[in-house]
Amino acid sequence: MQVSTKIFNKQSVETFSELTAQIQKKQEQVASGKELTKPSDDPVKAARVMVVKEQRAQNDQFLRNIDISYVKLSLTESALEQATNLATRAYELGIQARSDTNAGGRTALAIEIKGVLEGMRDLANATDASGRSIFGGFQVGSLPFTVDDAGTTKFVGDRGTHTVRISSSMELQTAVDGSTAFERVPAEAGGFTSVFSMLDSMVADLEAGSASDLPIDDLKNAISHFADQRAIVGSQMNKADNQRTLLENRNLILIENIGDMEDADLSKIVTDLQNLLVNKEVAQKAFSMISQLSLFDMIA
Repeated sequence: MQVSTKIFNKQSVETFSELTAQIQKKQEQVASGKELTKPSDDPVKAARVMVVKEQRAQNDQFLRNIDISYVKLSLTESALEQATNLATRAYELGIQARSDTNAGGRTALAIEIKGVLEGMRDLANATDASGRSIFGGFQVGSLPFTVDDAGTTKFVGDRGTHTVRISSSMELQTAVDGSTAFERVPAEAGGFTSVFSMLDSMVADLEAGSASDLPIDDLKNAISHFADQRAIVGSQMNKADNQRTLLENRNLILIENIGDMEDADLSKIVTDLQNLLVNKEVAQKAFSMISQLSLFDMIA
Protein backbone atom coordinates (compact mmCIF):
# COMPACT_ATOMS: atom_id res chain seq x y z
CA MET A 1 0.00 0.00 0.00
CA GLN A 2 2.93 2.38 0.77
CA VAL A 3 4.42 1.81 -2.71
CA SER A 4 1.05 2.53 -4.37
CA THR A 5 0.65 5.67 -2.29
CA LYS A 6 4.12 6.91 -3.23
CA ILE A 7 3.42 6.31 -6.92
CA PHE A 8 0.08 8.06 -6.64
CA ASN A 9 1.62 11.05 -4.85
CA LYS A 10 4.37 11.33 -7.48
CA GLN A 11 1.88 11.17 -10.34
CA SER A 12 -0.35 13.72 -8.66
CA VAL A 13 2.54 16.15 -8.19
CA GLU A 14 3.50 15.76 -11.84
CA THR A 15 -0.11 16.36 -12.88
CA PHE A 16 -0.38 19.48 -10.71
CA SER A 17 2.92 20.80 -12.08
CA GLU A 18 1.80 20.25 -15.68
CA LEU A 19 -1.57 21.90 -15.05
CA THR A 20 0.10 24.82 -13.28
CA ALA A 21 2.52 25.30 -16.20
CA GLN A 22 -0.34 25.21 -18.71
CA ILE A 23 -2.37 27.66 -16.64
CA GLN A 24 0.60 30.01 -16.34
CA LYS A 25 1.16 29.90 -20.11
CA LYS A 26 -2.50 30.69 -20.82
CA GLN A 27 -2.40 33.57 -18.32
CA GLU A 28 0.69 34.97 -20.06
CA GLN A 29 -1.08 34.71 -23.42
CA VAL A 30 -4.11 36.55 -22.05
CA ALA A 31 -1.92 39.28 -20.52
CA SER A 32 0.20 39.80 -23.67
CA GLY A 33 -2.48 39.10 -26.25
CA LYS A 34 0.11 36.96 -28.04
CA GLU A 35 -0.05 33.27 -28.74
CA LEU A 36 3.74 33.08 -28.84
CA THR A 37 5.17 34.42 -25.59
CA LYS A 38 8.56 32.80 -26.19
CA PRO A 39 10.19 30.92 -29.09
CA SER A 40 9.88 27.57 -27.35
CA ASP A 41 6.08 27.83 -27.52
CA ASP A 42 6.25 26.95 -31.23
CA PRO A 43 9.81 27.01 -32.65
CA VAL A 44 8.68 26.65 -36.28
CA LYS A 45 6.12 29.44 -36.07
CA ALA A 46 8.53 31.60 -34.06
CA ALA A 47 11.14 31.23 -36.82
CA ARG A 48 8.57 32.29 -39.43
CA VAL A 49 7.62 35.31 -37.34
CA MET A 50 11.29 36.29 -37.07
CA VAL A 51 11.71 36.12 -40.85
CA VAL A 52 8.64 38.29 -41.45
CA LYS A 53 9.79 40.81 -38.81
CA GLU A 54 13.19 41.02 -40.51
CA GLN A 55 11.43 41.72 -43.80
CA ARG A 56 9.43 44.49 -42.17
CA ALA A 57 12.57 45.96 -40.57
CA GLN A 58 14.23 46.02 -43.99
CA ASN A 59 11.16 47.71 -45.48
CA ASP A 60 11.25 50.30 -42.71
CA GLN A 61 14.90 51.03 -43.55
CA PHE A 62 14.00 51.47 -47.23
CA LEU A 63 11.23 53.89 -46.20
CA ARG A 64 13.68 55.89 -44.08
CA ASN A 65 16.06 56.02 -47.05
CA ILE A 66 13.24 57.35 -49.22
CA ASP A 67 12.22 60.00 -46.68
CA ILE A 68 15.77 61.30 -46.26
CA SER A 69 16.45 61.23 -50.01
CA TYR A 70 13.15 62.92 -50.84
CA VAL A 71 14.17 65.97 -48.84
CA LYS A 72 17.42 66.32 -50.80
CA LEU A 73 15.64 65.71 -54.11
CA SER A 74 13.09 68.39 -53.22
CA LEU A 75 15.87 70.87 -52.42
CA THR A 76 17.62 70.00 -55.68
CA GLU A 77 14.43 70.41 -57.69
CA SER A 78 13.73 73.76 -56.05
CA ALA A 79 17.27 75.01 -56.73
CA LEU A 80 17.04 73.97 -60.37
CA GLU A 81 13.67 75.68 -60.71
CA GLN A 82 15.16 78.91 -59.38
CA ALA A 83 18.16 78.46 -61.70
CA THR A 84 15.72 78.17 -64.60
CA ASN A 85 14.08 81.43 -63.53
CA LEU A 86 17.45 83.19 -63.30
CA ALA A 87 18.53 81.89 -66.71
CA THR A 88 15.22 83.06 -68.14
CA ARG A 89 15.75 86.51 -66.62
CA ALA A 90 19.27 86.67 -68.06
CA TYR A 91 17.88 85.70 -71.47
CA GLU A 92 15.28 88.48 -71.25
CA LEU A 93 17.94 91.00 -70.23
CA GLY A 94 20.10 89.85 -73.13
CA ILE A 95 17.25 90.44 -75.57
CA GLN A 96 16.75 93.92 -74.12
CA ALA A 97 20.44 94.73 -74.24
CA ARG A 98 20.73 93.71 -77.87
CA SER A 99 18.15 96.29 -78.91
CA ASP A 100 19.64 99.59 -80.02
CA THR A 101 16.93 101.44 -78.13
CA ASN A 102 18.52 100.19 -74.88
CA ALA A 103 22.09 101.04 -75.85
CA GLY A 104 22.32 103.71 -73.18
CA GLY A 105 21.10 101.37 -70.45
CA ARG A 106 23.49 98.50 -71.01
CA THR A 107 25.57 99.38 -67.97
CA ALA A 108 22.46 99.13 -65.78
CA LEU A 109 21.58 95.81 -67.42
CA ALA A 110 25.10 94.58 -66.67
CA ILE A 111 24.54 95.37 -62.99
CA GLU A 112 21.34 93.33 -62.97
CA ILE A 113 23.05 90.44 -64.73
CA LYS A 114 25.76 90.55 -62.03
CA GLY A 115 22.94 89.98 -59.55
CA VAL A 116 21.73 87.04 -61.63
CA LEU A 117 25.28 85.65 -61.61
CA GLU A 118 25.55 85.94 -57.83
CA GLY A 119 22.14 84.35 -57.39
CA MET A 120 23.12 81.47 -59.69
CA ARG A 121 26.31 80.92 -57.70
CA ASP A 122 24.36 80.90 -54.43
CA LEU A 123 22.04 78.23 -55.85
CA ALA A 124 24.99 76.15 -57.05
CA ASN A 125 26.43 76.31 -53.52
CA ALA A 126 23.11 75.56 -51.79
CA THR A 127 23.16 73.26 -48.76
CA ASP A 128 20.64 71.17 -46.88
CA ALA A 129 19.60 71.68 -43.25
CA SER A 130 22.76 69.87 -42.12
CA GLY A 131 25.03 72.15 -44.13
CA ARG A 132 25.82 69.48 -46.73
CA SER A 133 26.28 70.75 -50.29
CA ILE A 134 23.48 69.74 -52.63
CA PHE A 135 25.56 69.93 -55.81
CA GLY A 136 28.96 68.93 -54.37
CA GLY A 137 28.91 65.31 -55.52
CA PHE A 138 30.71 63.25 -52.89
CA GLN A 139 32.40 66.36 -51.47
CA VAL A 140 29.42 67.47 -49.44
CA GLY A 141 31.48 69.14 -46.72
CA SER A 142 32.69 72.06 -48.83
CA LEU A 143 31.28 74.49 -51.37
CA PRO A 144 31.42 73.04 -54.89
CA PHE A 145 31.87 76.40 -56.63
CA THR A 146 34.48 79.04 -55.83
CA VAL A 147 35.57 82.32 -57.41
CA ASP A 148 39.25 82.70 -58.31
CA ASP A 149 41.27 85.92 -58.30
CA ALA A 150 40.15 86.69 -61.84
CA GLY A 151 36.51 86.51 -60.78
CA THR A 152 35.87 83.24 -62.63
CA THR A 153 33.48 80.76 -61.06
CA LYS A 154 35.01 77.28 -60.95
CA PHE A 155 33.67 73.88 -59.95
CA VAL A 156 35.84 72.30 -57.24
CA GLY A 157 33.50 69.51 -56.18
CA ASP A 158 33.35 66.15 -57.91
CA ARG A 159 30.88 64.45 -60.19
CA GLY A 160 30.01 61.66 -57.78
CA THR A 161 26.37 60.61 -57.80
CA HIS A 162 24.76 59.73 -54.49
CA THR A 163 22.38 56.77 -54.49
CA VAL A 164 20.50 54.93 -51.77
CA ARG A 165 18.85 51.53 -51.86
CA ILE A 166 15.05 51.61 -51.69
CA SER A 167 14.52 47.89 -52.32
CA SER A 168 16.68 44.81 -52.59
CA SER A 169 17.10 45.52 -56.31
CA MET A 170 16.39 49.25 -56.73
CA GLU A 171 18.48 52.35 -56.06
CA LEU A 172 17.44 55.99 -55.97
CA GLN A 173 19.61 58.84 -57.26
CA THR A 174 19.44 61.59 -54.66
CA ALA A 175 21.01 64.57 -56.45
CA VAL A 176 22.67 66.01 -59.56
CA ASP A 177 26.33 67.00 -59.37
CA GLY A 178 27.16 70.67 -59.86
CA SER A 179 29.25 70.21 -62.98
CA THR A 180 26.41 68.44 -64.77
CA ALA A 181 23.86 70.99 -63.61
CA PHE A 182 25.76 74.22 -64.26
CA GLU A 183 28.72 73.45 -66.54
CA ARG A 184 27.36 70.96 -69.05
CA VAL A 185 25.09 73.27 -70.98
CA PRO A 186 25.07 72.37 -74.72
CA ALA A 187 26.76 75.21 -76.61
CA GLU A 188 25.64 76.46 -80.01
CA ALA A 189 29.26 76.26 -81.16
CA GLY A 190 29.43 72.62 -80.10
CA GLY A 191 30.49 70.92 -76.89
CA PHE A 192 29.46 72.30 -73.54
CA THR A 193 29.65 75.63 -71.79
CA SER A 194 29.14 76.88 -68.25
CA VAL A 195 26.21 79.07 -67.30
CA PHE A 196 28.68 81.13 -65.24
CA SER A 197 30.91 81.80 -68.24
CA MET A 198 27.86 82.93 -70.21
CA LEU A 199 26.88 85.42 -67.52
CA ASP A 200 30.48 86.59 -67.08
CA SER A 201 30.79 87.30 -70.80
CA MET A 202 27.47 89.17 -70.80
CA VAL A 203 28.60 91.40 -67.94
CA ALA A 204 31.94 92.11 -69.63
CA ASP A 205 30.36 92.90 -73.00
CA LEU A 206 27.64 95.13 -71.59
CA GLU A 207 30.07 97.01 -69.35
CA ALA A 208 32.09 97.66 -72.51
CA GLY A 209 28.94 98.91 -74.21
CA SER A 210 28.79 96.01 -76.65
CA ALA A 211 25.81 93.71 -77.24
CA SER A 212 26.64 92.18 -80.60
CA ASP A 213 27.98 88.90 -79.29
CA LEU A 214 25.76 88.12 -76.30
CA PRO A 215 25.24 84.34 -75.71
CA ILE A 216 21.48 84.55 -76.28
CA ASP A 217 21.17 81.13 -77.91
CA ASP A 218 23.34 79.50 -75.25
CA LEU A 219 21.13 81.03 -72.56
CA LYS A 220 18.12 79.51 -74.30
CA ASN A 221 19.95 76.19 -74.18
CA ALA A 222 20.65 76.73 -70.47
CA ILE A 223 16.93 77.15 -69.81
CA SER A 224 16.24 73.85 -71.59
CA HIS A 225 19.18 72.21 -69.82
CA PHE A 226 17.89 73.14 -66.37
CA ALA A 227 14.46 71.85 -67.39
CA ASP A 228 16.06 68.54 -68.39
CA GLN A 229 17.87 68.29 -65.05
CA ARG A 230 14.63 69.01 -63.22
CA ALA A 231 12.99 66.23 -65.23
CA ILE A 232 15.70 63.82 -64.07
CA VAL A 233 15.18 64.83 -60.46
CA GLY A 234 11.40 64.64 -60.91
CA SER A 235 11.66 61.10 -62.26
CA GLN A 236 13.58 60.08 -59.13
CA MET A 237 10.93 61.72 -56.93
CA ASN A 238 8.24 59.81 -58.80
CA LYS A 239 10.19 56.61 -58.32
CA ALA A 240 10.45 57.38 -54.61
CA ASP A 241 6.70 58.07 -54.35
CA ASN A 242 5.80 54.84 -56.14
CA GLN A 243 8.20 52.77 -54.07
CA ARG A 244 7.00 54.37 -50.82
CA THR A 245 3.42 53.37 -51.65
CA LEU A 246 4.54 49.83 -52.48
CA LEU A 247 6.56 49.48 -49.27
CA GLU A 248 3.77 50.89 -47.09
CA ASN A 249 1.27 48.45 -48.62
CA ARG A 250 3.72 45.61 -48.18
CA ASN A 251 4.25 46.58 -44.55
CA LEU A 252 0.50 46.39 -43.95
CA ILE A 253 0.51 42.83 -45.28
CA LEU A 254 3.56 41.90 -43.18
CA ILE A 255 1.98 43.37 -40.04
CA GLU A 256 -1.15 41.35 -40.74
CA ASN A 257 0.93 38.20 -41.25
CA ILE A 258 2.78 38.78 -37.99
CA GLY A 259 -0.53 39.30 -36.21
CA ASP A 260 -1.97 36.10 -37.67
CA MET A 261 1.00 34.14 -36.38
CA GLU A 262 1.52 35.92 -33.06
CA ASP A 263 -1.84 37.22 -31.89
CA ALA A 264 -3.82 35.01 -29.60
CA ASP A 265 -7.44 33.92 -30.00
CA LEU A 266 -8.42 35.33 -26.62
CA SER A 267 -11.88 33.78 -26.47
CA LYS A 268 -10.42 30.31 -27.05
CA ILE A 269 -7.54 30.88 -24.63
CA VAL A 270 -9.89 32.10 -21.90
CA THR A 271 -12.08 29.02 -22.42
CA ASP A 272 -9.00 26.77 -22.27
CA LEU A 273 -7.82 28.58 -19.14
CA GLN A 274 -11.17 28.09 -17.43
CA ASN A 275 -11.12 24.39 -18.30
CA LEU A 276 -7.60 24.04 -16.93
CA LEU A 277 -8.58 25.75 -13.68
CA VAL A 278 -11.58 23.42 -13.34
CA ASN A 279 -9.40 20.39 -14.08
CA LYS A 280 -6.85 21.49 -11.50
CA GLU A 281 -9.55 22.01 -8.88
CA VAL A 282 -11.05 18.58 -9.63
CA ALA A 283 -7.60 16.98 -9.48
CA GLN A 284 -6.86 18.64 -6.15
CA LYS A 285 -10.16 17.44 -4.67
CA ALA A 286 -9.54 13.93 -5.97
CA PHE A 287 -6.04 13.94 -4.52
CA SER A 288 -7.37 15.11 -1.16
CA MET A 289 -10.10 12.45 -1.04
CA ILE A 290 -7.79 9.60 -2.10
CA SER A 291 -5.14 10.73 0.36
CA GLN A 292 -7.68 10.63 3.19
CA LEU A 293 -8.84 7.17 2.15
CA SER A 294 -5.25 5.97 2.09
CA LEU A 295 -4.70 7.34 5.56
CA PHE A 296 -7.80 5.54 6.87
CA ASP A 297 -6.59 2.29 5.28
CA MET A 298 -3.24 2.63 7.01
CA ILE A 299 -4.95 3.28 10.38
CA ALA A 300 -7.26 0.32 9.85
